[in-house]
Amino acid sequence: MIRVLSAVLTMLVMQTCYGQLTETHSIYFDLNQHRFEKSEGVALNAFFDDLLYKPILDVKIFGYCDDRGSYDYNLKLSNKRVETVSKWLQQHKIALDHITKTIEGRGEVALLTDSEDSISSERAQNRRVDVVFYLKQEIANQLAVKKLNKEELSTKELKVIDRYEKEVVDAVFKKKSIASIELPEIEESNESLSEDEYLVIPTKIDPPIDNSQEPFKSLLSKKLKKGQIIRLENILFKKGRSTILAESQPLLDRVAEILNARKDIKFEIHGHVCCINPVYKDAYNRDTKKSNLSEDRARAVFKILRSRGIDHKRMKFMGFGRTKPLGGIDKLDRRVELLITEIDETRQ
Repeated sequence: MIRVLSAVLTMLVMQTCYGQLTETHSIYFDLNQHRFEKSEGVALNAFFDDLLYKPILDVKIFGYCDDRGSYDYNLKLSNKRVETVSKWLQQHKIALDHITKTIEGRGEVALLTDSEDSISSERAQNRRVDVVFYLKQEIANQLAVKKLNKEELSTKELKVIDRYEKEVVDAVFKKKSIASIELPEIEESNESLSEDEYLVIPTKIDPPIDNSQEPFKSLLSKKLKKGQIIRLENILFKKGRSTILAESQPLLDRVAEILNARKDIKFEIHGHVCCINPVYKDAYNRDTKKSNLSEDRARAVFKILRSRGIDHKRMKFMGFGRTKPLGGIDKLDRRVELLITEIDETRQ
């Protein structure tokens, strides 16, 4: 247990040292195996593709085993798992001198419960490698975009990030200052809509959502139509899980406020995923250990909206796996949408 606490403290200290620009991904292995399954590789690819500044990232790799096997066996297996991931990173343009390896999986990861099902689940969670991507503090402090994950970028940032990222990476390689590099300006659209076309629904969220404009303005439109799809932008989930990120909760609370005021509409909640083998109907959910990730994410939104006072008779939820790709980059397919199924004009 002392070793476990030590490992946790090490992670916390490391996270603090490297500040805001840090992202972590876990890769899971089958029993006694040091090569990960194709599904884990697909998830790692998707995660890696969304990272910014890949050529100048530093990486820490932590290898773990479950509590079975001898100390020496677990040490050897953990090391092999770390080496597997290290080689993958090197094949994806991460230089070896940017990689730090730590072996934590000697079988000392404590089991928290006694039931057979829980023990099996915990052991599966412990057969993993944690990969932490980060930018060194001296670089991170100078960046205009204080993020590593493209999924977290604003619409404005997404439009110019490729050019900005290239300038940052070039400056680092040439050992030049990046303090003066700013996001390029974006031409604002001249198209304007009359505010009379939208409902005004005040927010009671405290603190209010930090947006320059209403994040779900299309949901406020007086011209909302049956069959219209509303993207729930920036309502994000933990990787491979149906748990909504804490920073997305205020946005979902705002959706609930609007839907509570707009009792004229009924809707379906649609979950979508990306990057899965076509032979699978849905992605693997690490929370449930089942291949139902898109459905569970839609269900998670359903439950939260219901807890915020939305009548369950007004809404349904369903998952579509990757059957409805948008045709663009993969990350856009990891989404939750509202499909407007009915509009009661007598309530408008």
